[in-house]
Amino acid sequence: MVTELKIVSGDPALDLVNTVGDDRVPDPLDHYESFAEWAARVGAIDDTTARRLAARGRAHSARAERALAEARDLRAVMDAVFRPLAKDAGGPPQEALARLVALAGAAVERGRLEAADGGFRLVWGGDHLERPLWPLAAAAVDLLRSGPLDRLKACEGCPWLFLDTSRNRSRHWCTMDDCGSRSKMRRYRARRARAGR
Repeated sequence: MVTELKIVSGDPALDLVNTVGDDRVPDPLDHYESFAEWAARVGAIDDTTARRLAARGRAHSARAERALAEARDLRAVMDAVFRPLAKDAGGPPQEALARLVALAGAAVERGRLEAADGGFRLVWGGDHLERPLWPLAAAAVDLLRSGPLDRLKACEGCPWLFLDTSRNRSRHWCTMDDCGSRSKMRRYRARRARAGR
């Protein structure tokens, strides 16, 4: 169930990347309704919009499949951009970065500025099935522009990416209760096995 997928990355763009490569829960990009529900969980849309879009997706299955294909494309592009940065493997491939910028540009064109907290923020409206993708694409470029990319890491126990918000930047796992606990248990067993020899 999509509600079981942990949201641990610290950024909605990375949360999208983290929907792949984990066998603990189903991929929310397998069905449009799951994707809409997941998008509400990460704040890309609100719950009311998620329910409305899910109903629209059921009524227009071919369009929903196209929207899911676009979501998978955005996820792959974000993974190609952020994974090398998280693993200190140099910058992202130029073609992936160009594709992400193009997708974010198209998303910004769909939005409108709204007054908020003495300034403005970009918001999206309407019942387009692609609507959850637009704030996610914009969030990815915001993360590239404003960071904190120096805190971007890849989990040592699974494929997930996250922003390390620990004070001394020493976090190695997406969550302590999943990958961190498993890693500590492996080290403990290895020490016991060595001591028993």
